Amino acid sequence: MTIKANTRIALKERAQNCCEMCGRWGATNAHHRRNRSQGGDDELSNLLLLCGSGTTGCHGFVTTEPQIAKRMGWTVRRISSPREVPVWRFDLSLGERVEVLLDNAGGYTTVGEAA
Repeated sequence: MTIKANTRIALKERAQNCCEMCGRWGATNAHHRRNRSQGGDDELSNLLLLCGSGTTGCHGFVTTEPQIAKRMGWTVRRISSPREVPVWRFDLSLGERVEVLLDNAGGYTTVGEAA
């Protein structure tokens, strides 16, 4: 199953074409925080744009380091909703990772910010 074009465009816009884990420009791989096999879907709150593939770059790191990936919100347990699980995401304007909640409109809210 392929991610719809409009969802992929919104994902790249949110990430500014950069890896949402490390900030590297030119990221192209959509990573499902909750795997499709565990009921994950193609909503933006469940997707991260990452560099590398399933075996290289940040995408490979998520695959090979599942405990760190869960702690950082890069992967989400089957019983959890990705919209409700904070994720550490690289903020290009700050040059560092910040903890955010992703929404399905292509945006995010920094954890701790007033609503």
